[in-house]
Amino acid sequence: MTQELVDKVRAYVAERRKEINGSEDPRQTSIDHLKEIGYLDENGEVTERYRGGITDDQHKSVPHPA
Repeated sequence: MTQELVDKVRAYVAERRKEINGSEDPRQTSIDHLKEIGYLDENGEVTERYRGGITDDQHKSVPHPA
């Protein structure tokens, strides 16, 4: 991973954290994001795909709003 990529990831995480912490309900905002990226299902449970952890063949970029 290049330093440029590390810096981009850190900036994205900082922005998400700021958005979540600045929301009216940070817990629900976090849950909504996890649903949006497919980690949680509509009931708030970890989806079947991720229950055993992330395998090498599943490792790929997840699109996110920029």
